[in-house]
Amino acid sequence: MSSNELWYLSGDYPQTLTTLGLSDNKLGSIPTELGNLTQLLTLVLSRNQLTDSIPSALGNLVRLTELYLDINQLRGTIPSRLGNLAHLTWLDLSDNQLNGAIPIELGKLTQLTELHLPYNQLNGTIPSELGNLTQLVNLNLSVNKLSGAIPSGLGNLAHLIYLDLSTNQLNGSIPSE
Repeated sequence: MSSNELWYLSGDYPQTLTTLGLSDNKLGSIPTELGNLTQLLTLVLSRNQLTDSIPSALGNLVRLTELYLDINQLRGTIPSRLGNLAHLTWLDLSDNQLNGAIPIELGKLTQLTELHLPYNQLNGTIPSELGNLTQLVNLNLSVNKLSGAIPSGLGNLAHLIYLDLSTNQLNGSIPSE
């Protein structure tokens, strides 16, 4: 393991840290100080016992390409500041207790290939801005409380091979494009 790929658990994070993987532990919260790790490319906090909200300070990690916060008990809304993560290719917030609307700012993450938000309590409509994510291969918004029509802009997702919107409260017609 190189010095830039540390799997590291300490309160004194080096500024050169690019990968932080702490999955499969019993961590209870995400420290806001993680937002100071400006060189971080990958953050993996999957399968812990995270119960607080997602700190908006994670929106400071502008070099981040992968963010995994899945299979926890995170509450609250998805911070709109995650829309600042312009290099993000993979975002997995599945299997939590997140609520509120999907932020329209996620439509600015044009490098995303994977967006996983299932098994939460997200509500409101699917933002039409998700149609800007033209690199998406996988979009999973299943098992939420989303309502309204499926945005026709999802037809812009030319690389999409997997789309799951099941177990929501969607209505209207299936867009033809």
